[in-house]
Amino acid sequence: MQLELVVNLNLNASHSLEERESPHPHRWEIQVGLKGVLKQGRVVSLTWAQEKLGLALKPLQETFLNNNNNLDSDTRSNPTCENLALFLWERFQSEISNWDFPEVPALSFVQVGLWEQTEQLGYARVSA
Repeated sequence: MQLELVVNLNLNASHSLEERESPHPHRWEIQVGLKGVLKQGRVVSLTWAQEKLGLALKPLQETFLNNNNNLDSDTRSNPTCENLALFLWERFQSEISNWDFPEVPALSFVQVGLWEQTEQLGYARVSA
């Protein structure tokens, strides 16, 4: 049986876009879908997956994304939900491939939601 586990992560970072030149902060809510075989009641430990995927996000936390050299040049020049979702897809795919499990879960989606103050403005989703 295949099951999908959804891991929730948060990123606090600022950016600047053409439409709004001055840097401004956001909370980015990130959801990561991990699809796998149910073993002993789970696909993978949720807290373990949060920790490992959170470490992949750490270089972006509390930074100005436009100047963050941990991002690729496309994402740095235009740090939108869409570009962050594509970047994180690659980053998380690489992270998951290093997990040492008999049956490593597959990345099924990455969703990046953008929050400004208490309102979610929208999100972008990349799926397998």
